[in-house]
Amino acid sequence: MLAEWCARWRDGRTICGHKTQRPAGFYYLAADRHWDSHAEWFAAVGFSTIPHYALVDDLTVELSRYRYPERAYDCFLECLNTLDPAPGGHVFVDPIAPFFIAGDSNKARDVAFSLWRYAALCQERQINLTCVAHFAKQKVDPKDQYARPQDRIAGSYAYSGFSDTQIYLIEPNKALKQPFHLLGWNPRHSAPEEFPFIRDEASGLFVPYEAYEDATQRDAVLSCLPEDAAPIAAVAIIQRAMEKTGLQVTQLERYLAQLVRLGQIRRVRRGVYQRTKPIIPLH
Repeated sequence: MLAEWCARWRDGRTICGHKTQRPAGFYYLAADRHWDSHAEWFAAVGFSTIPHYALVDDLTVELSRYRYPERAYDCFLECLNTLDPAPGGHVFVDPIAPFFIAGDSNKARDVAFSLWRYAALCQERQINLTCVAHFAKQKVDPKDQYARPQDRIAGSYAYSGFSDTQIYLIEPNKALKQPFHLLGWNPRHSAPEEFPFIRDEASGLFVPYEAYEDATQRDAVLSCLPEDAAPIAAVAIIQRAMEKTGLQVTQLERYLAQLVRLGQIRRVRRGVYQRTKPIIPLH
């Protein structure tokens, strides 16, 4: 998701329908794994040249220093200096805990103090930080869930209280009849929003759920037309599609119109359609 956003920021495209403003630069600090596991996603969205620094790949790092919470800020500063972000740059820290929290990630004071220092660093360097934090395990009982998704962040509630915007990505949940990933954000000075996404099986990237659902339903409607491109009445198509999808007539008529616009079917005459190309079986 972050790789996709970087590509959209770079190209001036929208993110979830909102206009974007390109930062002066993009920088990625990978603190928990080798860069190649991140690189595949940036390559998938066409942004393979993002400046980055992966701690695991740097064999010169004195790893023992990262054991001590009181050195967290100094360690972060060294990583940031290695990246050397330009003013106006956007730096991704993945993840922020445990190495870059000066103390115990489960203690509000330690988390708040750490984020407070990083906020001051943002002002000093004129940069923006997006910090990744892992979710705690969700409670087993569906009736006993956290009131807000951001409260699932592993550790302290201070992550919410001392950051400007909390962004969360929740996995599908069968118990709650949620077949999609739910992306949401809770900005400090505007209304919270949520957006459903689904993972594309071919690319592994996130696709807006509505677009995926539309494509799936269109395919279902298309399958109701004869494969040999023989003409068929719209009434018969809709009847078959209703049995297959359970959708209403008005929804199915909308998908028929979309298929015509996409050139997958054509209207032979009023109320009669056919595939534009027959399906040739492979032997």
